[in-house]
Amino acid sequence: MGSRPGAPSGIPCDLPAVILAAGKGTRMKTGQPKAAVPVNGRPMAVRVIDAMRKAGASRVIAVVGHRAEDVRDAIGNDVEYVVQEQQAGTGDAVKSAAPALAGYRGPVLIVHADIPLLRDADIARLLQHHLRSGAAATMLTAEFDDPGSLGRILRGSDGRVLGIVEARDATPEQLKVKEINVAVYCFEAPLLFEALAEVTNDNAQGQYYLTDVIGILVERSERVEAVTMEYAHAGIGVDTVEDLARARSISAAHERFD
Repeated sequence: MGSRPGAPSGIPCDLPAVILAAGKGTRMKTGQPKAAVPVNGRPMAVRVIDAMRKAGASRVIAVVGHRAEDVRDAIGNDVEYVVQEQQAGTGDAVKSAAPALAGYRGPVLIVHADIPLLRDADIARLLQHHLRSGAAATMLTAEFDDPGSLGRILRGSDGRVLGIVEARDATPEQLKVKEINVAVYCFEAPLLFEALAEVTNDNAQGQYYLTDVIGILVERSERVEAVTMEYAHAGIGVDTVEDLARARSISAAHERFD
């Protein structure tokens, strides 16, 4: 398979990355679709795409939906686009990219477009750990003193990942967990799409969730790994006005000293 020139050592030369960029972003009150909202002059999705490419992705597939043309204008023409016809959840969004990955059998990155502080160093560590471990899936996690409404990572006594539980569904004991899901993954493509076929929308939101794939893989006795980010703030997902202000402040501070 080989590595692409200029990519971190060991990264496959044909590594694809799927960016989920179909979200509305109404809670940010910017009047723009979420992926197009700028953080210090650059759309969030562009920041994420740049990090994935620096980490070794040679092909980027953007899943668009809400105000798709505006998102295309923000991202540009150097990525492939697929359309999620109805916003039926993150699992459905990834399914929309399946035809573009037909016949591909290696690792694939799946990343949400609303993580503007994401660092290529963390993605590269995720990829390298995934390739060394032989896992079916590897996810990026972060640890916060107060994770709030973020999904918790569940591990067994031996440290193995057992699944992800959303805060609203968690028990009081599970809510004490400080390790959260960042929404950055590396999956083996065939296993990903096999598991997605089993995901249902039997939940309060009627959505197909990508996070359910982790539990399905664990139930199949597939290996699931997790890599913790070096700086938790780099995993901040932006959903609200407050999230956006915090991301812009952190970004401005870091870029001033880079």
